[in-house]
Amino acid sequence: MGRRALPFLLAICALVAAGAAVAGHKQPAKPNPIVAENLKRGTPGWLGRQVTDRGAEVYASQTDALGGDRVQVHVSTTPAASYRLVVYRLGWYRGVGGRQVSSRAAEQGVAQPVPAPDPATGEIVADWPTTDTVTFGRKWVTGYYAIRVLLTSGPEAGRSAYTYVILRQPASRTPMLVQVPVNTWQAYNSWGGKSLYDLPGLQPRARVVSFDRPYAWFGPGGQGPLGWELPLIRFIERNGWNVSYQTDVYTDAHPGSLLPHRLDVVAGHDEYWSKRMRDGWDAARDHRVNLAFMGANDAYWQVVVQAGGREIMAYKSLYDPNPDASLKTAMFRELTPPRYECELIGIQHQGVGLTWQPGDYTVTDASDPWMHGTGFKNGDVVKGIVSVESDTIPGNQTAASSCGHALTVFFHRDRGDDKDGNADSTRYIAPSGAAVFASGSHQFSWALDDFKADQQQGHGLVDKRVQRFVRNAFNALTVR
Repeated sequence: MGRRALPFLLAICALVAAGAAVAGHKQPAKPNPIVAENLKRGTPGWLGRQVTDRGAEVYASQTDALGGDRVQVHVSTTPAASYRLVVYRLGWYRGVGGRQVSSRAAEQGVAQPVPAPDPATGEIVADWPTTDTVTFGRKWVTGYYAIRVLLTSGPEAGRSAYTYVILRQPASRTPMLVQVPVNTWQAYNSWGGKSLYDLPGLQPRARVVSFDRPYAWFGPGGQGPLGWELPLIRFIERNGWNVSYQTDVYTDAHPGSLLPHRLDVVAGHDEYWSKRMRDGWDAARDHRVNLAFMGANDAYWQVVVQAGGREIMAYKSLYDPNPDASLKTAMFRELTPPRYECELIGIQHQGVGLTWQPGDYTVTDASDPWMHGTGFKNGDVVKGIVSVESDTIPGNQTAASSCGHALTVFFHRDRGDDKDGNADSTRYIAPSGAAVFASGSHQFSWALDDFKADQQQGHGLVDKRVQRFVRNAFNALTVR
């Protein structure tokens, strides 16, 4: 037996062993912090009606926090109005989805200005005064925390604005780690009229975007945690895996933080990565840390995280004046030498100018241990979970030959002659023995949980077979 074959065989044995014991996710005698937290009573109504226009706006001074941190908060109300500041932790909570952890009495807000963009970079920095401080409890559990500005007076009384801070666990060594894609939230954030995109209704794209401004969640291209991330997080916490959370901003500053875990998970749409992030994820895989990419279009644009993690810079072009062709802020696949996403993920984003509609996955390998107990047969269909922007096995021969992984394809959507229009959900085993799973679709999490970001309507796509498949996969991937 060759030395190179040994890690692959050991990984397959681990997958088979885990697959044979996945009838249920067994909890230890003493609940881990995630299980104990989710046994607490949730707070109905934590997600209220959104303000219109600029009724209330808010941003925080940090993306990540630790227990004991005092996080500065900046609030504007237009017109002047009173508000309460309420903080919730997001999770399962028996389906409620959030739990109130702190609240402050009504305060008086005033309108704050929208500054003009920087003429050189297009950056817009709100630079508002600190209006509130949130102290994160030392016993609060790692996770997504929503800071809510709830208007109590004025024409929009009862409506709310939100921002989010991720509570990290110090020196975390939990079996599972979830990376939160705040870089991408900000890349699409059009507050003030600019983002990293040229979109209808916006000014020409900026080269630098600041984290010191509110999120325009419902503006052109706006993205946040509720659509694709929270269904996954609810599923993870409902099933009780011992998980911790951090943002991609923190990963950029501390790429070694990926190494102590058995499984590192990318949640949602994590499109904007720095070189340090990509190097960190490559190193984690090469140190036999398993990886799971639960959305699509990850690790696509190379950016520079700067100003102490409070802004990202991207020319989004090889015209970036940096003389080092490996450091230009362009697509990773455009660099010299190219760093194809599929080298890490196994598959990669299919391209732009997409015209097909969201669609269905078809089962292609029902014999794998991860399929145990799902009831899937080859040819079975999973409705509606393939997003327009999805990942596939590269049709480009240069990319395909550079990636060169032996892929297990679990699910597939075929668009006929257009190879780059396909979508795939895959796994490969790295030479280190690490397993790397990719869902291939932003909407894959909609099969796991039917969270209603719009309180009038859910997706209606939860599939118990896919839930069992992901339980099997995560059980296997969290075992060394």
